Amino acid sequence: MKIQTGNGKPTAPKIRISVVLSNARFLKENLTDEARLVFWQSGQNDIETVFKNIRQHIDPEFQPRRALDFGCGVGRLLFPIAERCEHATGVDVSPSMLAEAKSQAAIKAMDNLSFIESSDCRELGENTFCFVHSYIVFQHIPEAKGYAILDRLLASLRSGGIGVLHITFSSRNFWYWKIIRNVPFNKQLRNFVQGKPLNTPRMQMNEYDLNLVMKKLWSHGASNCYVEFSDHGVVGVTLYFKKA
Repeated sequence: MKIQTGNGKPTAPKIRISVVLSNARFLKENLTDEARLVFWQSGQNDIETVFKNIRQHIDPEFQPRRALDFGCGVGRLLFPIAERCEHATGVDVSPSMLAEAKSQAAIKAMDNLSFIESSDCRELGENTFCFVHSYIVFQHIPEAKGYAILDRLLASLRSGGIGVLHITFSSRNFWYWKIIRNVPFNKQLRNFVQGKPLNTPRMQMNEYDLNLVMKKLWSHGASNCYVEFSDHGVVGVTLYFKKA
């Protein structure tokens, strides 16, 4: 498997994605018309960069017919993917996110979309998609479950298809999280300090073993892998690869 790497620095689109997802201005209760435009345009910009990287480093003639966006949320990245292929499928664990994505798809008059509510991707068929994409999703999934999902995503990719998957592997605050997780009632304490309801769930930030991830890519026939690093508090890689 041939591996290329970027320059080790997060590119502007990756920084913009992280800002979009964490910025309070994009919470539903705070959305203005201007914020909505910025939100949706950021998705267009990010997918444009993804396709540019694919054509520059993996397949210059890449033109997918069927695509999958795992962890699609409200469709920020799914919709620009759908504009570039015949049909796109969004997968997400959240019914409310999918309901909003369907509502937005109707507003945008997009009829080449389908949605799957799933927490483990068991519903995906094998050799189904030309393009499988996921960004800033695996980090919120416990590793054991994430590895099983990764296998199913790779199996769903057709021979000759392209995968673009973001995987986190190291936290700059590793020891902080290791210690805080062992403090009794740590969730309630942090919620109290942050002024949140005491039982507000903690957003998981998980780290994967890249040796195991790369072995899975290799075993599913991945080739010509291009790697870009990202850093939004947790260090990760975006893996671009073609299934031979």
